[in-house]
Order: sequence, then structure tokens, then C-alpha cells
Amino acid sequence: MEHAKAVDKINKRVCEIIKKHLDSSCVGLIVHGSAIKGGFIQGSSDIDYILYVDDAALNEAMRLPAELCISIHKDLSSVDVWPFRYIQFSVLSSKTNTYLGPIPGSYQLLTGRLLVPESTNDEIYQDAIKSLDKLIPADSFNTHGLLDHGEDRIERCTRLLCTIVWPIAFQLLTVIHKDDGIRIWNLKKQEAVSLLTTIPAVRNEITSFYQSVQSYYPLEQSAEKALKVIEEGLSFINAAKRHWIFIKSQLLLL
Repeated sequence: MEHAKAVDKINKRVCEIIKKHLDSSCVGLIVHGSAIKGGFIQGSSDIDYILYVDDAALNEAMRLPAELCISIHKDLSSVDVWPFRYIQFSVLSSKTNTYLGPIPGSYQLLTGRLLVPESTNDEIYQDAIKSLDKLIPADSFNTHGLLDHGEDRIERCTRLLCTIVWPIAFQLLTVIHKDDGIRIWNLKKQEAVSLLTTIPAVRNEITSFYQSVQSYYPLEQSAEKALKVIEEGLSFINAAKRHWIFIKSQLLLL
């Protein structure tokens, strides 16, 4: 209940700020992910927004102008983001959008309208196939970032790795449960892990990754534990790709 109240409070303030600065240029604003469907991980989870804007609001680089973003951030900086780690925005227009529509049940429309229709099970399935086909484990995470040290470098690397692992986990479940993508993407992370543990090819890897995440967050006090998250995450990514190659070979035999 306390978590839900915090989400509502953040959403209300963010919506007010966006409408104040963008006015009619704002087509719509949604919040999605763990803030809506659950699966929040203390110290790790952020709160994700997608801002739909008119093409005319973007500059020649197809981004919102710097002065506008600075003004928005001044107001956002006063928002208490607890219990989340931070607020994250994606800004999309009709010309820049390359993503699927929101997945039913996993988002909330805060103002305006959607820029694109909601995703269907088939669209989610086809997108998962495309993503897993393109996945190159060795190129999925910039290992050179691990050579940086000081400030919050290792913490940032660890969070980045987690944002890579979780979508792959849901994509793998999607191709296994072909006609059930909407349900799969509405699972909490913990539920997705539980389902993945029924798959021998990735059971050990996803279990070790999730255990390392639980050990590291929310305190983030050990570089050794951070590196364990990264090590186990990369192991899962490799296992997921191998299993996808196997699944695909079986599909070709049908």
C-alpha cells in the first residue's frame, strides 16, 4: 500500500511538470514496468516513463531542445523518487518511434493518448524473435566499463547489466510461450525467474543471477557482490542465447 501511494504521488507530480512545460506538444505520458505490474527490487528498480510528443517539439537532432530539458529537470529535481532509484524517460514522436506499443496491463496512461496502438501477442512474439536473433552476448555489455573505478562506476555498471538481463529473460519466456506474450510481460521479475527455473538450460544461470541481485541490493556495499551480479548476468545472457539457438533449430524441424 505504501509503495502504491508513493507511485501515485510521483506520477501526479511528474504529470504536472510535463504538462506545465510541454502543454499541447505533449501527446501523451505513460508509466510502465515494475511501478505498475510489481516486481520492484529495492535499490535497483527505477520508475519508467514514456513521453509522446509532437514532431514539431523536437529539434533538428529529433530531440527536445536542451533549454526545455533543463527547465523540466529543474522541476523534476524536487520530486522525491523514493522508493525508486531514479526517474527515467523515453521521448518518442511519430517520426522517432521504433518500438512496439505498450503492453496491455503493464502500463498506465497518465495524460493524453497513446502514440501507437497497444501491442498484440503476435507482435510481442515477433519482436522477441527479432531481439534474440540479433543478440550477440559478447556485444551485449561493454566490459571495458569494468575498468573504470571510483565514484559510482561499479554501481552504474551493475545497474546497466541488470537492465540488459531482464528484457532478455522476458524475451526468452515469450518465444517459449508463443501465444501468451501479454501475460508473460505482465509477470513480476520474481515470477519470471520462477518460470525460467523450470527450463533446465537456463535454470542455474537465472537462479544464480537473481540470488546475486538479492545479495547486492539495496546496500550496494561490496564491489565483489557487484561483480558477482555482472558475472552471473553475463552467464545467463550466454545461456539464453544458446537456448534460443536450440529452440530455433527445433522450430525449423517442424
